Amino acid sequence: MSYLAHSATPASSQICNSLITRNMNFKLLYLLLAVCTAAPSAFAQAQDWSLKRDTDGMQVYLRDVPGSPIKQIKIEATLNASLDAVVSVLKDIDAYQEWIYKCQSAKRLQPSTQNSSHYYCRVDFPWPMSDRDFIAKSKLWQDENDRTVYIEVEGLPNDREPVQDVVRIPELKISYALKPLPNEQVQMTYILHSDPAGDIPTWLVNMVVDNGPLNTVKGMREMLKKDAYRQASLSYLK
Repeated sequence: MSYLAHSATPASSQICNSLITRNMNFKLLYLLLAVCTAAPSAFAQAQDWSLKRDTDGMQVYLRDVPGSPIKQIKIEATLNASLDAVVSVLKDIDAYQEWIYKCQSAKRLQPSTQNSSHYYCRVDFPWPMSDRDFIAKSKLWQDENDRTVYIEVEGLPNDREPVQDVVRIPELKISYALKPLPNEQVQMTYILHSDPAGDIPTWLVNMVVDNGPLNTVKGMREMLKKDAYRQASLSYLK
């Protein structure tokens, strides 16, 4: 060992040091890649949403959407009703105008099933702007383990002919996660991204983007007080 150490030339020592340094760099690079690939989802979950406000038991979050200038909104709220009641309200399309903010009219385009709905909704916009409308399909499923109900709503702007003097909403995505809690309560996560189209400035849309959804959740809370929903029992829910 001592012979090798003392007999090494400067050139061989330089090569040896270079190999050691390169090996350390590869190990460091590997470690960094491992961290970056293992942790991005957790980091994204922590950083994606920013809290805009906490009001009346509702937490309102916003985040950017790639490829869109319009913010996405998320509202988390606890509803004082059973899971059956909440799902019944969301499935009752004929009553949407009673609680969805500025919904002027709503109608089924096809008979609903326990897992899907296909409907039209017209939204009242203040003068001088034109009203908006959208056509959507919803899908419902339930997690068998924790009984959480998921509802995904997607806009279908080309599903029907445009209505005269009404602007068709070109993009609409809504999702609900409804987790039953003890004592007849439901933890709701409501996520919405929509483009109202037309010539409304983006900055104005983003400034008031949470106004409609907040009032919609408030309207839902009022609907859930009605006996027709409080007494609902849906056989397809666990």
